[in-house]
Amino acid sequence: MRNHNHKPSRIPSSLPKLAVAVLLAINASLAFGQDYPTKPIRLVSAHAAGGAADTLSRIVAEQLATKLGQPVVVENRPGASTALAAESVARAPADGYTILMVTVTTLSINPTIMPSLKYDAIKDFAPITVVASTPFFLGVNTGLPVTSVQELIKMAKDKPGKLNYGSSGNGTSSHLAGALFDDMAGINMLQIPYKATSARNTDLSSGVIQVVFGNDLLPFAETGKVRILGVTSKQRLSGHPDIPTVAEAGKLPGYEASVWYGLVAPAGTPREIVKRLSSTVHDIVVDPDVRKKIMASIGGEAVGSSPEEFSDLIKSDMKKWARVIKRAGLTTVK
Repeated sequence: MRNHNHKPSRIPSSLPKLAVAVLLAINASLAFGQDYPTKPIRLVSAHAAGGAADTLSRIVAEQLATKLGQPVVVENRPGASTALAAESVARAPADGYTILMVTVTTLSINPTIMPSLKYDAIKDFAPITVVASTPFFLGVNTGLPVTSVQELIKMAKDKPGKLNYGSSGNGTSSHLAGALFDDMAGINMLQIPYKATSARNTDLSSGVIQVVFGNDLLPFAETGKVRILGVTSKQRLSGHPDIPTVAEAGKLPGYEASVWYGLVAPAGTPREIVKRLSSTVHDIVVDPDVRKKIMASIGGEAVGSSPEEFSDLIKSDMKKWARVIKRAGLTTVK
């Protein structure tokens, strides 16, 4: 809603023309940010309906609409390992009415593993906030005679090349979680890519494959078909405090592999709009009920960061995963 009581700042006539122009531009930007939004917002999800990213997008959209007083419509644009949606949003008007739910894959993995991308992960987007972070659980088939991460590492060293792990596909975050584990533990497990996580989990339960880094393994553990050895987050999860981190259980300090979900806008979006979206989403995710909903629906921890913190995360993870990708011998995924 427009603030009809807003009065423009009075600018001293003694100021140079350039300074006057700058002040006028700042005043206009502030006024624009205060008026925003005046129409529906489009939240593009790079994933198909029903997945974790889509679920999170809808949780955020519902809460944003309530707080901003305008509809927030979720649009699913899956394809090309999230690149299709990112390319479309990078070309969208930078007015705050098109935002994108991205993952670590979109901005920190794809630039290395897909060199033919039609977007620049750093230059084409304005980071808004990290919404949530979901780690993987390191799970093994219960027929594998290991009960800890250290025992798994020992077996892999004693039987080089004999153990395998299933992933969600070449170059995916679950693949790279395993590649990072191999690298830091000094082992070499065979990666077996799957197109569908349901088939991967079925094969893990039946013993066709032995190890999986997955965020959907808890139901299988509850039925006794999978044994959870650790979680790949930096700290133990608040919802599962009895599960140790892979770093502590495997004596691999610094090991961490999580899928973060964040919101970005096209580059050039007015800073006041970016700041308003960031602070609004922060207010949303600190709500205890929303945090519980995020944990229950995607198994992740709500975050809520500043645009600057999100920008730093994108860049640091880009460097981290580029090293892992190169060590694993991956160059391009078509």
